[in-house]
Amino acid sequence: MTFANVAHAADFRVTFLNPGGETGFWGDVSRTMAAAAADLDVDLEILHAERQPYIMEALLRKRLDDGDLPDYFVLVNESQSAGRLLQLMDGMPSKVFFLLNKLTPQQKANLEEHNIDLGNIVGSISPDNETAGYEMAQSLIDAARMVRQDGGPLNLLALTGDVSTPAGVQREMGMLRAVADNDDVKLLHAIPADWNETVAYRRASEVFARMPVDMVWAANDDIAFGARKAALEAGLTPGKDIFFAGLNWSERGMEAVHEGEMTMTHGGHFFAGAWSMVMLHDHFFRDFEGDVFVDVLFKMSPVTQQNVDLYLSALGDGNWDKIDFSLFSKTINNRSHYDFSAAAILDAARN
Repeated sequence: MTFANVAHAADFRVTFLNPGGETGFWGDVSRTMAAAAADLDVDLEILHAERQPYIMEALLRKRLDDGDLPDYFVLVNESQSAGRLLQLMDGMPSKVFFLLNKLTPQQKANLEEHNIDLGNIVGSISPDNETAGYEMAQSLIDAARMVRQDGGPLNLLALTGDVSTPAGVQREMGMLRAVADNDDVKLLHAIPADWNETVAYRRASEVFARMPVDMVWAANDDIAFGARKAALEAGLTPGKDIFFAGLNWSERGMEAVHEGEMTMTHGGHFFAGAWSMVMLHDHFFRDFEGDVFVDVLFKMSPVTQQNVDLYLSALGDGNWDKIDFSLFSKTINNRSHYDFSAAAILDAARN
């Protein structure tokens, strides 16, 4: 587990319980969050759980025991762990904001049944994972059809994240909808890969040894690269014999799209770290009355061969400090709605 204080001398304080580490996707979430916190005068503390739900609980318990609590905790419902986290926070003065994965309806009902006060939850921001999952699958189908023009069935292997995290479940739902919409597609298996490249490699290798696969739908870029390694070892050529799609906007994912080895890397959702700071700034300095709960669902965007050069040139350096995230605030800019679109990100990165 790791601790980091990334901003000081600010107007209000936020603690982010990051379920991942300081590298990869969750590292990008933290870095966009830190860049936005600097622009918005947020005193931000980040605790990393390294993909271990029990460490998330231990980190939160220790932070609560230490006292001097922040104004807000940012939580993630990774592996549906948020129910236990909220039980630990019951009666605490800090507000709660959910990032990327919010409470499921069943969790909410269970917590209310056990008289856990949910009134301190002030908002959430999550991406449209279902649409992303659908578009990833459709990109695979379109690419495979161009190569396989005999009208025969197209065999799809889906390597999912896990069976409980809302984002993974919703992405899989989108994939299943695309399969249902295309009569020539046969779903061979939908196998959880635990968001892990090594696990994906092992599980894809087992499938490639038993049956032909035309397409691999991967719940994230790491999973896609694990399956790609297995395909290469099986004598298959990505982009010709077999097609891959992933999600995360990772640098190597974009490079694979550029080289034609992946049809798509969907994403942009690591900017939700920054958007959470924008929304909490607006909540803290709100000048409106009534219901203060804000639940934002934002669209992710696909990076394909048609637009990959644009994204690489604008965002490929990973320098989020060049973006002025205060431009996205409603209270600072007197706006009625948020624009967290890919187009807005690109414009801010280029200005």
